[in-house]
Amino acid sequence: MPPSPQLTLERERNVRVVISLTFGILLAYVAGSVLGTQVVLNNVAAMGLDVTLAMRWSSSLSDVAGLAGTLLPLMVIALLPGWLILDWLGRRPTMRVAPAWYILTGAMAIAVLHPALNWAFGVDVFAPARTMPGLLGQALAGGLGGVAVALSRRGGVGG
Repeated sequence: MPPSPQLTLERERNVRVVISLTFGILLAYVAGSVLGTQVVLNNVAAMGLDVTLAMRWSSSLSDVAGLAGTLLPLMVIALLPGWLILDWLGRRPTMRVAPAWYILTGAMAIAVLHPALNWAFGVDVFAPARTMPGLLGQALAGGLGGVAVALSRRGGVGG
């Protein structure tokens, strides 16, 4: 017996949610990694060392690959709960979640992540987030992930 049309629609919606959240997290990770690399290289350049465009490109690609085992899981832990709660709220019949909430939630989750890790462990887990420009860059990365989630849900957030 074939699945009911409602079950099929629910499965399709769930697949769209998983793809959307995965894309948002990956975009936030890549943006955070690249922005973090650029903050560090700007500090190196401020010390008087020459930092070429080729070095910036190479370092960014290397960090995207190299931080996948540390920064990516931290971003998953920080971003996913908030976005899942927004999805849950958006599926309530009386609730509509504005796409801007995904952007704000992503930015705030990452902005809180780094100071919270420093507070909990007494060490900066991600060096570029030690400075305010670096931390704001990381928050921007989380917000960009939220933009990706919101744009991938044009048909309705949470539904």
